[in-house]
Amino acid sequence: MPCHPDTKQAIDYLLGVVPIIISFAVAFIAWAQYKTNKNKLRLDLYNRRFAVYDKTLAYYQAYYSSDLDNEALRESATDFVRAYRESSFLFGRESSVYKALTEIKDTFGFLVEFDAKFGSESYDKDEFRAWSKIKASKKDPTKLMESLEQALKPWLDFQEIEK
Repeated sequence: MPCHPDTKQAIDYLLGVVPIIISFAVAFIAWAQYKTNKNKLRLDLYNRRFAVYDKTLAYYQAYYSSDLDNEALRESATDFVRAYRESSFLFGRESSVYKALTEIKDTFGFLVEFDAKFGSESYDKDEFRAWSKIKASKKDPTKLMESLEQALKPWLDFQEIEK
């Protein structure tokens, strides 16, 4: 059965155009996957960075909460230290966030040790005075949390994440 010349031209035309259309479709799908993966990476980073703040806040609250026992404080301290170590990769060691977290780690570490040492048992008055001087030189933990929140603003700005 012979093919009509117009039909043969139409088939040749389709065979020439279809690969081009498929190429555009594949390119569009690749671009859409790129955008999706880029946004997912941004969201994952946002979540990991926010988790650092969340664990820091839990440690802060555990220290000041009178209804939590030492076990809860130790657990939140362990979670915080893990988040602190991770923060060097998420923010960089030179970032203001890492520096604020370092100050929080050092201050709360000292305060927990101070409370444990001078909380209930008898102690040497001279040693207490020396430790109290160091305690007085430490920044207020609330101010430390505020400085951390300020340092985190550019990292956790969700409008920037969406761009």
